[in-house]
Amino acid sequence: MFDILDDTIVAVSSPPGHGARGIVRISGPEAITIAAALFIDDAPTPLRERKGFRRYAGEVRIDGDATIPAELYLFRAPRSYTRQDLVEFHTIGTPPVLAMLLERTLAQGARGAEPGEFTARAFFNGAMSLDQAEAVAALIRARSDAQLRSARHLRDQPLAHQAEEWMRQLAELVALVEADIDFAEEPIEFITPAQLRDKLSSLRAELDVLIRGADSVERFDVLPTVLLIGPVNAGKSSLLNVLSGMDRAICSAVEGTTRDILTAPVALPGMDCLVADGAGLTYTDDELIQLAQSMTRETAARVDLLCLVIDISTQPGSEALEILRHHPEQPAVIAANKSDLVEASVCRERLTRLRRADLGPIIATSARTSTGIDALKSAIQAGLGDDRAGGEDRAVLLSTRQRSAIRSASAALERAGEQARHIDETIDRADIIAFELREALDALGVICGRVTTEDLLAQVFGQFCIGK
Repeated sequence: MFDILDDTIVAVSSPPGHGARGIVRISGPEAITIAAALFIDDAPTPLRERKGFRRYAGEVRIDGDATIPAELYLFRAPRSYTRQDLVEFHTIGTPPVLAMLLERTLAQGARGAEPGEFTARAFFNGAMSLDQAEAVAALIRARSDAQLRSARHLRDQPLAHQAEEWMRQLAELVALVEADIDFAEEPIEFITPAQLRDKLSSLRAELDVLIRGADSVERFDVLPTVLLIGPVNAGKSSLLNVLSGMDRAICSAVEGTTRDILTAPVALPGMDCLVADGAGLTYTDDELIQLAQSMTRETAARVDLLCLVIDISTQPGSEALEILRHHPEQPAVIAANKSDLVEASVCRERLTRLRRADLGPIIATSARTSTGIDALKSAIQAGLGDDRAGGEDRAVLLSTRQRSAIRSASAALERAGEQARHIDETIDRADIIAFELREALDALGVICGRVTTEDLLAQVFGQFCIGK
């Protein structure tokens, strides 16, 4: 993929499976010629003579003389994603149809693209930096709003620009230090050890501030988990369905309906989470239900928050609250469910009694009428911590690769500063200091792709699917 960048590649660019629209993308010097051989419309001007950044409606040949409706999007170099001539066919999103169109394109001389090859060409042609390419991969992998926001923030934040500024300052230092080597016989000192130490200390402090204040991109790739826990028939499964907006769990008045741990994504006011539903906790002789309850207790020790679900229409017993007392280290909220089955005055009296236990915020809910569901979502978000909600919009986000590169640069600067502390003149250890400064330069160059290796590029672009 990194050896040949000037041929013409093609791939299905839309997600796998059926859809209202499917996309076949072509990029390279012959992209327009290949597209012209397949595309039919009423325009009098040949496709190769038309302006770029345009959409044209017509038909595309997929098999012999068979055609299907299609729109062609034409982007001419360098105003395209890859900075090459690029064409997209937008047509019926049926896998067999897209496969036939892809085969016709390959028969015209295009080569099937490898995973991430379109974005790799964008990187090599200067359309984006390496950290922006990583952000594109994160956007593709996003499965929740929080992941999408963090990927978008990673793409938009000016980390590469900051790295280039640090590299500029380091390059100036390298030039001054190496000038002392080149003019060693002359009575000239281009930079004194004290000046060098000050500059190195200032640069390293900026790097360390970034490391300490930055969040990890990977932190937003894992959704926090909330476990609905409580006695049998408290309405946990019904609550899971209402919270997630889907019929994820079977609801029945029969005890022991839930055996496995079921999970579903839930959108909170400012973040996303996974809500899990486990077996109701009660005494039973049934060995299978005992195993399900054991699984629920084990899960309770690993989740980010416990949501105790109790039936407020009956007099809640102390054994229900004991469930939370067995997990004092876990943040918790209490959903007083089935509030629609009891008079309001009785419900208030029972809620007051529950609040005296001081085990967490208590929300009166009804899975049947959706009463209190929004309030419960807000309480869950508060229990998970507001730092998770929107945190990716407030902080600089660093991937593991970027964090490692900055730490390597900081370590190299520290070693250079240590050398500068033990000399009277820069020339005394100029060669060692210059070596460390170049190590820091190379480390920062990895962030924006100035310094790359085959393994590094394969790791970054290997995360992509074909067609991106």
